[in-house]
Amino acid sequence: MASRGFTDSQIEAFLWIMRTSSATEAAEKMLITQPAISRLTKQLEQRLGFTLFDRVNNRLIPTRKGKLFYDEVEKVYTGLTHLKDFADRLKKQAVGQLNIVSMPAFAVNLLPELTIAIDSQFPGLDIGLYSYRSNQIIADMAAQRFDFAITTDLTEDPRYQSFFYTVPNICLLPQAHPLAQKNCIQVADFEGETLISGEPNDQIRTSLFDTFKNAQITPHKIWSVSLSDMASRLVASGKGLAVINCISAMEIPVGTVARPIDIPMDYHLQVIIPLDKNMDPLTREINHQLLAAFEAKISAARQQFYS
Repeated sequence: MASRGFTDSQIEAFLWIMRTSSATEAAEKMLITQPAISRLTKQLEQRLGFTLFDRVNNRLIPTRKGKLFYDEVEKVYTGLTHLKDFADRLKKQAVGQLNIVSMPAFAVNLLPELTIAIDSQFPGLDIGLYSYRSNQIIADMAAQRFDFAITTDLTEDPRYQSFFYTVPNICLLPQAHPLAQKNCIQVADFEGETLISGEPNDQIRTSLFDTFKNAQITPHKIWSVSLSDMASRLVASGKGLAVINCISAMEIPVGTVARPIDIPMDYHLQVIIPLDKNMDPLTREINHQLLAAFEAKISAARQQFYS
């Protein structure tokens, strides 16, 4: 610490005298002699240009200016101590903040799984998991509000890095439904069935309804839901058939079965991370691990339902 020419040792000696009310105890805390404490204190007073202590009967009594100076020094040293502790932990790659966002379809089932291993490896890391609509995610990633994002919005932007994937969808049925006996669901099987699907602007719902129109298929009734978990619970209650992504289908409720669909119906996804220049080494390492884990999850889901 350098201000007006005083040293760390001089400030430390002053602090310990104020905290212990004793030059002898201050010397013990600093592992130096009492004369050394007195010398440091006098040097500090000379540098400051005012008296810190009145010396009465071999006692050091803080002056008014000494008390005011102590209040400010205490504030500064508290902050410096925090910074030192933070730097030590950062050096060990044990702290930091990681914010991850996904569109709702993957937020509930996928994000916690992806980050459990990260938390075990970096126990001091603060992790935030969020679920936003895909169009909002793009703007937030461009503004560098998140470190890792999964979205169905395929907009590319030079302000971030893009990685593109496809995730197959499956048909989820009640276990007691007659179609559950089939190994694969055809488009014609949806005729007259109650369909549980995404919101009207959902990518898969749009594709599914275009397919129905071309094949002249008319569902009996339609449920619109925001989350795959909602659809799964409705299917488990016998309310209808759902088309959900195969990652979410890897953990289906009791009383349901998942079947592949005979027509291509993939989710087209974009994973977004910041530019390399905007990431510290720890975030870069974690993002590479998250990408690898995400790719492994897609591969496992494909193998489970479409091998």
